[in-house]
Amino acid sequence: MSLADRIYNGERAAIAKAITLVESKNQSDKLEGKKLISELMVKPGHSIRLGFSGPPGVGKSTFIESFGKYLVSKGLKLGVLAIDPSSQITGGSILGDKTRMIEISKSENTFIRSTPSKGSLGGVSSGTREAAIILDAAGYDYVFIETVGVGQSEILASNLVDIFTLIVGPGSGDELQGIKKGITEYADIFIVNKNDGDLKIEASKTQSDYKSAVSYYRNDDINSPLKDVLLVSSLEQTGMDEVIQAVEKIIAYNKEKNEFDKRRFNQLSFWLEEQVKALMQESLEKKLKEEIAVSDLTSQVVEGKIHMYEAIDQIMTKVEKKI
Repeated sequence: MSLADRIYNGERAAIAKAITLVESKNQSDKLEGKKLISELMVKPGHSIRLGFSGPPGVGKSTFIESFGKYLVSKGLKLGVLAIDPSSQITGGSILGDKTRMIEISKSENTFIRSTPSKGSLGGVSSGTREAAIILDAAGYDYVFIETVGVGQSEILASNLVDIFTLIVGPGSGDELQGIKKGITEYADIFIVNKNDGDLKIEASKTQSDYKSAVSYYRNDDINSPLKDVLLVSSLEQTGMDEVIQAVEKIIAYNKEKNEFDKRRFNQLSFWLEEQVKALMQESLEKKLKEEIAVSDLTSQVVEGKIHMYEAIDQIMTKVEKKI
């Protein structure tokens, strides 16, 4: 049985092997991974991809585990792609999937993969999109993508998912000015976590602050379910009904308005461009290192023989000839 057929059958070992292939830097693995993804994309599944972002300390992983547990209890299959911060030197992951989301990892209906971001922009690793395609083909109902931190580069992550969610904590309403405008524009749902105990009043105030702020970004359709601001408690597992209802409303609305397929089409176009840019950059960096004497020109700048802009012009001339 081929690896693709084993994935269609939902074999966990096959899923793990496939994700390892698409993450690999080995040339033969890359070729095998490309062939596999091309085959899987011909028969797409029905997964809904949800992205989760937010500043440190708001409880992203705790919420994902709590919400995931809620979905699994309803008989749904869940894939989680948790992107961990990486060492810029070794590329190693600081956290691992063994130490996170312990409860839902025990379920046969979940597949959790924790991968280092390896310095990738957008808080996602290079194989995240392909991993989501693999989980979709394997019959998972929902695929969660948890990104690193929060910043303008998270817009890149929003191009991976059907719904992009920003998780915040109580008392963060005053910090709205410090949050990049692009994130509030791209987010479909806002979740105020830690709505429990002594933080309930503060959480409600934060919800009001965000509702006021995001009202400027709502579209002209008064029936649009986008930009909901929801209160949840990951510890008490409250508010999960409201979250899944908001997700279902957005998906139904987007499909009715033909926005669902349009969004996925635009995402595919975006990633085609990103892949071409990445390959061009990789090729250029190789040429700069092996064929263009950047270090020699640097020495000439340091020695005062030429100025910096002359060196840049010479490098660009050589690059253009190579291209």
